Amino acid sequence: MQPSFVTLAEMLDARERRAQAQNALLKQADETACLVSFSLNIAGDVKRTAKTRLLFDRGLALFDALGFPELTRRVADANTGTEALILLHAGAADVKHALERLEDAFPAARLFDFDVLNAQGEKLSRTVARKCLICGGPAADCARSRAHGLDAVKAATEALLNDFCADTLAFAAHFALERELFTTPKPGLVDRNNNGAHTDMDVPLFLKSAAALVPYFKTAVLLGLKDCGMAPLKAAGLEAERTMFAATHGVNTHKGMIYSMGLLLYGMGQALSFGGDAVGHAAKLATADADERLSHALSERDTNGAKAFAEHGARGAVGEAADGFFHAQYCADRLAAHADFDNPGALALIDVMAVLNDTNLLHRGGEEGLKFAQERAKAIAFLPEDERIAAIEALDRDMIERNLSPGGAADMLALGCLLDAWRTLSKDLREVAS
Repeated sequence: MQPSFVTLAEMLDARERRAQAQNALLKQADETACLVSFSLNIAGDVKRTAKTRLLFDRGLALFDALGFPELTRRVADANTGTEALILLHAGAADVKHALERLEDAFPAARLFDFDVLNAQGEKLSRTVARKCLICGGPAADCARSRAHGLDAVKAATEALLNDFCADTLAFAAHFALERELFTTPKPGLVDRNNNGAHTDMDVPLFLKSAAALVPYFKTAVLLGLKDCGMAPLKAAGLEAERTMFAATHGVNTHKGMIYSMGLLLYGMGQALSFGGDAVGHAAKLATADADERLSHALSERDTNGAKAFAEHGARGAVGEAADGFFHAQYCADRLAAHADFDNPGALALIDVMAVLNDTNLLHRGGEEGLKFAQERAKAIAFLPEDERIAAIEALDRDMIERNLSPGGAADMLALGCLLDAWRTLSKDLREVAS
């Protein structure tokens, strides 16, 4: 995405339009109303990016969670920045007090600018002065004296935005792992009902593993935001594997997710900084070393996935990534298709089981085990939705008896959950990137 620069004249014009809109809204209200003007404090001549929009959307969501009775709102997205004007049926002082706390809620909230105007159009002042981004002193004093210079303020602003985006996406990845874990029933897999076909894994172990990976998820996004390349991502992934094994006492809970989610999070970081398609970025990065990884798998056969590739030609997570995460995207689509059902994850898992050449099934049951799982899943997928859960529970019992576990399909569900979250987070970013 090319940056869109703004001129002083454009900023002055936007300020004038904002004042006119504020006056027009206040004329619609009585003495019990107040007006909130929300924008971001972004230094420099680039005010509107995918990262600023992501932060703006978070601020608006946090504001909505306060629950003030709303009369009307207007949201404008322009090169001069994204802004919202919200007319409330609430006391101006109470609203200002709540929003002042919101502006201090987390580091990047320092960039929130919530102005509150009373019914007479008078802007309320903060009770506590804002702190400077650079030195922590009174921001107004530093701005008035130009104590730090524009470049330093821009760098501090960018650091806050990057850290916020990385935290947001790391949380989304962690939540995706938990969403997959708690989806129940899942045939042959650990869920809230049982441990599936696993004797060394349970829900608490997966929770420990998922929590241990959050710092790595954040690192993957930060690397993508700066487009650092595959080498540092691979090094971070190897460190994450050691962290995972330490948390699980040697049990492989999420090794596939370290590779696949790391790539997707890196791609999402790239998309936020440079535009384009996050999945496409991730797939391009995966393609760069796919041949090397698959050659290693053939020669070493040091993992179950490598053995499945050597014996059956199934390319597993590496092939899935290099091919554009087809089944992960399919799973995200199925989650959306089943959104009105009370258990979309279980249905989406069955949908992807029916079509995926699952290397974990090939390892445990060979071609016969894979065929069994796929055919049963296809049959369930054609049942009426209200009959599918009972059928999935029956399949769970049969797969446990056969010692079959569709770990590859579970990974696709987790990745699908992450992509589902990304689609929600990035819904307003496509226009910004155009």
